[in-house]
Amino acid sequence: MTAEKNVFKGIITAKDEFLYPDDALSTLPENLYIPGALNGIIGIQLLLETEGDHVTIQLDTDEFTPEWYQMKEIPVEYNTGDGVSQGGSMVLEDRPKEKPGYASRLAPFLVYDCLQKKEKPHFQVKNNRCAMYICLKANQNTKNGLHTIPLKATTKEGCYECQLSIRLYNVTIPEDTFPITNWFSLDAISRFHNVKPETEEFLEMVRKYARAMRRIHQNIFFMELDETCVTSRNPYTFDFEYLTPVISCFFQEGMKQMELGTLLSRGLLPDGMPNMYTDSFTCAMAKDVPIDTLEGYAITVTYVKSLAAYLKKHGWEDKVLFHIHDEPDIHYKDQETLNARKRQYYLAASVLRKYLPHVKVIEAVDSAEFRGGVDIWVPGTAGYEKQKEAFDTLISLGETVWNYVCCGPEGYWLNRFLDFDLIKNRLLFWGFAKNRISGFLHWGFNQFPEDMNPYKGTSCPNHTGIGTNFPCGDSFLVYPDVNGPELGMRMEAQRRGAEDAALWMLLRQKNETLHDELLSKMFTNNYTYSSDPAELEHVYEELLKNLE
Repeated sequence: MTAEKNVFKGIITAKDEFLYPDDALSTLPENLYIPGALNGIIGIQLLLETEGDHVTIQLDTDEFTPEWYQMKEIPVEYNTGDGVSQGGSMVLEDRPKEKPGYASRLAPFLVYDCLQKKEKPHFQVKNNRCAMYICLKANQNTKNGLHTIPLKATTKEGCYECQLSIRLYNVTIPEDTFPITNWFSLDAISRFHNVKPETEEFLEMVRKYARAMRRIHQNIFFMELDETCVTSRNPYTFDFEYLTPVISCFFQEGMKQMELGTLLSRGLLPDGMPNMYTDSFTCAMAKDVPIDTLEGYAITVTYVKSLAAYLKKHGWEDKVLFHIHDEPDIHYKDQETLNARKRQYYLAASVLRKYLPHVKVIEAVDSAEFRGGVDIWVPGTAGYEKQKEAFDTLISLGETVWNYVCCGPEGYWLNRFLDFDLIKNRLLFWGFAKNRISGFLHWGFNQFPEDMNPYKGTSCPNHTGIGTNFPCGDSFLVYPDVNGPELGMRMEAQRRGAEDAALWMLLRQKNETLHDELLSKMFTNNYTYSSDPAELEHVYEELLKNLE
């Protein structure tokens, strides 16, 4: 008689779906099929039930290089609002009786989003479950075709075995063809990792963050200019050399362009809060001086000329995108206010272009109102849908339109919150492809204020004075471990989305009709789409087949 085979329970998947510590487990399969591109990264989540205290993974392959990650559970304390029925609340501070239809689970709950890098494939068990993430990248000489890799997970109860069947298509993902920027916090890097700015330790930590950004194909970085650059005010003088070490780090790690900003400010209210509804923009470096006064003009010209000289000195003058003012057409009372803002915005743009002729003006906007002032339009996905005809007209004229998401849009709109299905992070990029959107911006790579620890709470405090806390996960994609940034599953889904966007561009060049036909199987608009990971994987393989 043959010995009875152990039955192992858990979940194994290469699809874009979150795993949870309390997931219902089933008998694990003996085979897993995964399609991919030659230079892509295959990601496999494995949740395994065992009464032991550790699990060891073995992969028998010389054709792929593995990366090992322990998956860590992260708290999701609130569900996101829908932006409408809760009076505009970004999070539901009063727990609803039932799970919102657009959410993955009813908060509070725990989710495996954080990925702790392991040098060896030895993983810890918690509450009789071991959560692992395994990445496989084909070696340079690995050929296309079907590759069979035995995976063995050794537990207290025995060895779980699964045959990985990886179908590599003869397709190479282009690098840096789809612009991406995620804004980051140098202060949070210093604070969480206990490294002082302007030290070698700090710069080495910045490099680690830059490498994490490059993993998700981010090729642009944002350096927010603040009043540190002001060296005197009577007369105004500026010095930007303190930025040089950090800027150099990002370019050395492979970034192609940098964003700078801003030229304009909303000014401040008597209580120190931003004057969100102002009709009078002020100088970014002199927040009490209106831009359209002679004094404001002189300060701005001096500021831009000093910046231009600095950039030229370092050879960066042709690598700059510039924000004149973030969201200039959002939060205003009436058309008269908007018209006043436009006049002041165009004044600032003319000064900027006079002294930095290679600059591209990039702006998060809600409309196409600032025509002639903006080179790279960045509406939110909901704002794009609302003004689709106007933005599509700009695209047809050859202008550049990106998209962004942040604390909104909410509800059924695609976004990357922790209480949304993981697939939505990737599907965002399929929408960009369908709509001919050519870049992506997000404000939150590691935006942790002093009163936030993402291992304990993932809803970012909101200090704007408008609305509730920001939705869970909105302000970050990485986790600040003492040794450097830990990746997240949402970050991995965004990586795949960025790779997909580059591949969809190839198919559109080859067969535009087929491009639209395949995308329509998953995406109608940013509010109406299929969130089925299995269907996405099927369409993704069709994409690869048609590019081979």
